[in-house]
Amino acid sequence: MPPLQIALAVIRGTGSVIWIERGTPPSLGRWALPGGRIEPGEDPLEAAQREVLEETELVVTDGLPLAVLTERFETADGTYLYDVIVHVALFADPGGEPVAADGVTATRRSLEPPAPTLAPDRRLATLAPGDGPHLLIARIRVVGDDLAILSWDEQPSSMG
Repeated sequence: MPPLQIALAVIRGTGSVIWIERGTPPSLGRWALPGGRIEPGEDPLEAAQREVLEETELVVTDGLPLAVLTERFETADGTYLYDVIVHVALFADPGGEPVAADGVTATRRSLEPPAPTLAPDRRLATLAPGDGPHLLIARIRVVGDDLAILSWDEQPSSMG
């Protein structure tokens, strides 16, 4: 099975990031970055913009590729489940009040992520832009509605 392709948005303002509280599984009730599946034929930046609009009703523009994270998901006993490729885009906070919309129960602007926060999203929100996107590889254990990071490695970027 080919990896699931996901787009996430890191929306940064002065001293804050926009977080959403997931209102649907997986990770129900966990705080996360806005994002979701990339539709067939959709560019990752376009997908991130669409997901932000659907989940917060905010319009973001001029995004930059921030990271590409390859995740290997497994069960508590280490059994392989599936792979996900996460395309992370960085956007400036457009202002306005984010609304808890499609699949979201709450939104928040804060420097520190609210608890409980998905561990991968917490790490992704702190990445600084570089000469090219960060290339990351992670092993993730699914624990109920939460995700535990087993390993997190940054690869040298050949982009520049």
